This record gives sequence, structure tokens and C-alpha cells, in this order.
Amino acid sequence: MKNISQDEKEKMSRKGINSNEKIVFDLSGNNWQMEGIRPGEGVKTGFHELNFDITGDSFNWIYAKVPGDVYTDLWRAGRLDDPHFGRNSLKAKWVPENEWWYKRQFDVPREMFEKRIQLVFDGVDFACDVWLNGEFLGTHEGMFSKFKFDVSKVIRFENLRFGTNVLMVRLHPAPRRYSQVAGRKPAWHGDYWVSLPPTGIWKPVYLEAMGNVTVEDTYVKLSILSKNSAKLNIEVELENHTDQSKKLELQIDVEGENFDSKIYRISKEINVDTGIQKLDVDLVIDEAKLWWPWDLGDQNLYKAKVTVLEGENLHDTTETTFGIREIKMEHNPGFTREQVENPWTVMINGKRHFMRSGTWGGPPDIFMGRAHKSKYEELIRLAKEANFNNLRIFGWHPEEIPYFYELCNRAGITVWQDVLPLASLSLPKEEEFKKAVFEEAIASVKEQRNHPCIVLLEGSEELFMTASDPQHNLNFVNELGEAIKPYTSLYYIPSSPLSDEVGLNLGFKPNESYHANDLFYGEGEFVMEDYFPSLDYAVIPELAISSCPNVESIKKFIPEDEIWPPGPSWGHHWTDFDALRTLNFEVLGDQSRDGFEKFVEATQIAQGVIFQYALEHFRTRKPKTSAICICHYITFAPDMKWGIVDYYQEKKLSFDYVKKAYQPVLITMKHDNRRWLPGEEFIGELWIVNDYYKSFKNSKTMIKFLDANKSVVKQEFYEIDQILGDSSKKFIDVSCGVPGKLGDKFYVEINLVNENGQELSANDYMLLVADKKKDKETLKAIGKEAFDIKQKYGWANYFRYYPSLGGETGYKEADEVMPVARGFEK
Repeated sequence: MKNISQDEKEKMSRKGINSNEKIVFDLSGNNWQMEGIRPGEGVKTGFHELNFDITGDSFNWIYAKVPGDVYTDLWRAGRLDDPHFGRNSLKAKWVPENEWWYKRQFDVPREMFEKRIQLVFDGVDFACDVWLNGEFLGTHEGMFSKFKFDVSKVIRFENLRFGTNVLMVRLHPAPRRYSQVAGRKPAWHGDYWVSLPPTGIWKPVYLEAMGNVTVEDTYVKLSILSKNSAKLNIEVELENHTDQSKKLELQIDVEGENFDSKIYRISKEINVDTGIQKLDVDLVIDEAKLWWPWDLGDQNLYKAKVTVLEGENLHDTTETTFGIREIKMEHNPGFTREQVENPWTVMINGKRHFMRSGTWGGPPDIFMGRAHKSKYEELIRLAKEANFNNLRIFGWHPEEIPYFYELCNRAGITVWQDVLPLASLSLPKEEEFKKAVFEEAIASVKEQRNHPCIVLLEGSEELFMTASDPQHNLNFVNELGEAIKPYTSLYYIPSSPLSDEVGLNLGFKPNESYHANDLFYGEGEFVMEDYFPSLDYAVIPELAISSCPNVESIKKFIPEDEIWPPGPSWGHHWTDFDALRTLNFEVLGDQSRDGFEKFVEATQIAQGVIFQYALEHFRTRKPKTSAICICHYITFAPDMKWGIVDYYQEKKLSFDYVKKAYQPVLITMKHDNRRWLPGEEFIGELWIVNDYYKSFKNSKTMIKFLDANKSVVKQEFYEIDQILGDSSKKFIDVSCGVPGKLGDKFYVEINLVNENGQELSANDYMLLVADKKKDKETLKAIGKEAFDIKQKYGWANYFRYYPSLGGETGYKEADEVMPVARGFEK
């Protein structure tokens, strides 16, 4: 501890400053400053030497916030226009060409005096150097791993107006090649908004003051002994920072966190040698309350408080939240081991958990400075409203902040988690790269493993299908699974999908997992009622259909003069006009290009109808299929592609279609066609899917057929004797003469009530009076047109929709008129 006199030390001691408690001093918040400079010039200029008595050297630095990111800080300060608006992100591409320095000046609580003090960073994106009071502490790389420094001998205890301690963090220039940092940082590109590699101090920074023996990790492993009891095996990792062995007392208290319970306590004497060591303590909870997903039971949580004492002196104390739940995996019935090798059915406390999932799509904002807690709360609330019982964080996206998992724990939403962001690339083959990724993975798993919401782990996303050496990638993720195996009991899948053409060539079984995206990317090659029933897989980890955000949301990020006809900012935000107009025609019989509101609404209805058809189909396959996941639930930026909730937390029309399809008790009408000729006999089947374990007796269902004017043309009632828990079953064949003329729509409404007349499920469908054979030919023609445009102008180049930007003749110059999308000119 620097610059404190003996008299001052004695005064502190007389005042009881060195109190017997652990102290955490949060350095997060708005009291940071930030400045950029060319790479390597910051140290030459002496930024790392700034201290409390020469603050004038940083008066012109901008204010910053931690946790946060560089782009958000620059935007707040007015140095950037909002990168989300229009094509502004392209104007911010100078940002990653610099290194960025963050400065925090502070005084420490005097209660920290004479304690061991460590400076903790929960996460920095991506690499940084750290100085405190001019002393270099170290360098760290990796977005997901926590790191810390012992600063007991560096910290100052004087009090001045602006603080006597100066923390300087140099962020290295943001990486520019994803392959070099994959696994330790997510890709900053993908099938959505793209331009800028994120960078910033994205998780909290704080000081901890405690004794010389610290609790580095607590892992609660458990097994359920009976209906009312569970055995906990609590693994505690301690570190003795001295060069002497210590005789200490380890005390562990376990009690209910969100319900009243007694306190279970274990206390034992231990000898702790220098360095790190692990201790195992067993504890039986005789009145165990289990944790369940929301549709299977209550979300009971416990907390384990670990305390290390030396006599009456406290060394360290930590609290860990966990849930008592037992995860086992079972093979899906209906497949042989030659068809499906992996056990894909998640069993929670002995009950089947059919995962009604959606890809989370990363944080609410790629710029973490905007990702405040209220966004997380609203998005988890909306996920539960839409009847999701699972969210999938896949390899395009980072692991989430702890608050996300805490919300899922309390909401009863499970998480299907890719261990690290490894997606769609050829992995480097250097041993140093592999070692760094594995270390990051272990740190990440240890940080997350006590959350009861996490139920299944995967190693990567689409890692084989586009790789130049898929066998190397497979070897890599297989080794990754072995590296994390000692640290978690959860089942591990190497990648998704496993059963595409490349996966089969690698030796995976033919019916494991598949990404049901061909309808979207095929652009007219298929129709939904032919495509989805052809897929026979244990799980569908990804089902992608796109749509536009709401009209008012679009106005927030598209310039007014580009809204309609759609200007180039639509293309920059990943509008695939060909895919959207194709889907519009398939679902509505109309490309819907003749008006802004009409086009937006059509895309959302098309997305919803396709999701509904597919989700209900795969749910009726239960238990042969055990999970279905839409891509996406949300994305991290305003785009014109994925999500049923847009960036501004507004529900699209497709939200309600997914909500219906994901009802825990679902009444659904299977139908092999959506297009029927006038007067033709429509034929369907009524099925009931029940994801609850509760059975229902003496239920009733009503089905109504309605014409284009919503007038009832046929209505029938049926008795349902019994709906078994955890079941999927066909009950009734239904039919009706198709009303109306070619070009009309007709509708079906279904209702299911229990024996007391309370609604268990309601559903509805919009169908077309049309010639399916003729419309399929039209779809193929639209798709052929789209294919030809892509072949000519490039698959990823949105300029293909804007002829003047593409330099075509016959159009006015781009600086004379706003370029508009081809076919949307009027």
C-alpha cells in the first residue's frame, strides 16, 4: 500500500478500519474517461503514466461507461452518428483502427486497509493491458474469461477530490479476422447486420478486499436420492496466497433463496497449503425442493454460502445460487442406433422436457453499452409469453451476462448453450490457438455451470458444412468436449447440424439433427407442406424464416427518404427482397410489393404461418422428435431478416403464430395442403399435443370452417375422452367443402376446453383457394428470377437490388436520385 504514514495507519487501526468482513468496491458506472490513439502510440505518449496530480492531461477525454463498449461511448459523446441508423456503421469503420484507453480515477474505502486487495475484470472484449498508479499489472486476451490482479501493494489510501488511484486500461485494436480469435470472441458478421467488430469493457470491474485465502470457485454437484431428498457434493476451490500452510475453518450454509427453508450447515477444519487446492463436502437436503422448467413445475432455488475463517478472522466468503435438478439424456424412441447415435431427449428430474426453443441471437445489442437490464427482463418476459420453454445460444453469438441466466433460472426457461462462439469457419491448426480456446472454454463452463437453466451443451454451429478441412474441425470440437468434461456433467454435442451432407461424410448418423432452412434459402423450390413433413430427425436446432420489423420500428433506423420505395439502407440491414417476396407469395398468393405497410405486414404473416405449420408438425412427432428451435427469437441489432420480436422489443405479427404453435397443450390441425380448388373436399386431422404431465378427461373440441368473409360454413363438436400427459396423438379426421372462388382465402378455427369448460388450447389457420400446381410453377419462376439476379450481381451484394448503385446503364446517376429496390419503384 503506497504513500500512507505510520501515524495514519495507527489512526485507521484505532478507528477499526481493518474490519472483519469482505469488501467489494464496484468500479463500474459513468466515472470513466476514454480516448483513442493510433496503435502503439498510447504508451509512447505516456497514457499509462497518468496519475491523480496531472488530471489536466485527460480533461479533453470523453466520458465513458463500464460495462459498455467503445462505439456506444463515442456515440454518446457525439463523435459517431448512431451506427444502427441507415448506413452509418460504414462511417464508423475507422474505430477499430485505433487502440482505446479507458481511465478510472478513484479512492478506495478505508475499510480495505491492511486486507488483501485484488482488481477483478469480469470480461474485456477482446484484449487489454492494465496499469494501476503507473504500475503495469498485465495483459489479457479472451472475451469470456475473468481475470484479476493482486493490487495490495499498489493501492493508495489518501483521499483527494477526484481520487488518488488511477486505473488505465488499454484496449488493443479490435481483431479484424474472426478465425484468429474464434472461440474467444463471437463473429461480428453473419446472416444479419454486419460491419463493426465490437470492442469494450463489456462486464463489471471491481475491487475485492479479503484475507489471504480466497474462494476461487464453488461447484454444486447433486443427485436426487428420493422424492424428498437430494445429495449435494460441493466442490470448493481455495487459493492460499501466502507461502505458509494455514489451519482454517471451512463453513458452508445452504438454504432456500426464493422460498422459506431451514439452513443446512457444515463446518470442518482444513489445512490449506500454498497455492490452489480443491475440497469436497457432502450434504444431504432432506426436504429438497426441485427446480423445474415452467411447464413442468416450480423454479425453486438455493444458495450456498462458503466462508473461510481463521479463528475469528474472516478470509473470504462467497454465495452461489443453484437449483436442485437432475439432467439425464435418453435416446429418442422410433430411431435405431444406426439412425441416431446421440441421446437427444432431455430428462429433467425424470420427466421429458420437449424443448420449444428459439435462438436468443446474442445480447439485446451488439453494443453492450446499450444492453441494460430492462431489455433482458422484457425479452425473457416475452419469451415466456410466447410459450418458449428453452432458448438456444448458438455459435454465432457470445455467452450471455450472468443476469440473463439468473432471469432464466427464475422464469423456468432452460438454455441450450454452445460452449463458445465457433461458427462457420475453418479453424486454425496451431496448437497455441487450440490451447487458448480450451482454456477459455473451461473458464466459461466453470462460470456458468451452477445455473439450473443450462441443460445441454454444444461445441459449435455449422462448423463442418463450409470448412475447407471439416475433419480437422471435427477433431477440434471433439477435443474441446474432452477438455470441458471434468468440469460439467451436462451432455455435449460437437456441432449442429450433424446430419447434413458434410456431417454424413464425417460419419455422423443420418437422422441426428438438421437445419430446416431449405424453404427459406431455396426461394421457391419448395412449399412448406411438402418440405417439412419430409424431414425425419431427432431434433431441429434451427428453422429460419425472415420478416421485416414493425413499421414504426423501421422508421427508427431507416432514413425517411429511403423508407418507400426501399432505399439502400434496407439492403445494408440485410433485406433479402427475393426471399421475402417469395415467402409472401407462398403464404398469401401475392408478392405484396405495392405498398410499405402491406409489404411489411405480409412478411410478418408469412413468417408466422410458416413457423406455425413447421412447429406444429414437429411437435406432433413427439417423442420421436424432442426439440424444435426457430431462428431467431431476437437479434442483437435492427435488421430486416430474423426474429419474431424486433430490436426495439416490439412483437411482430409472427409472434402470435409462434405463441399458438408453442402452447403446452396444443390442438392442431394437420393438413397436407394449404391450397385447395373451389368446391374441393378439404381434408385434415385433429391432433392434440400435451407437454404437461397432467392428464385431462372429458374434454371437448369445436372446429369451425369460415369463408373469405369470416362467415361460418361448417361447425362441428367432438368429445375427447382422455388426453394423456406427455403425449401426442391424432384424434379426429375433419373435412369440409372448400368455399369461395380462386383468389379467395378461407379459415379454420379450433377450440379445446376441459371438463369444466375452461380453455386448454385455441388455434386457427388461413388457407388459400388456389391452384397449387399453377402456384408452384409461379414460385419456381420467382425463384429462378432471384437466382439469376444473384448469379449476375453477387449473392451477398445488396447492390443487386439497386441498379444505379450497381452502375447499370439506363438509370439516373446515384447522386441524382435515391436508388430504390428493383421491382419496388412505385
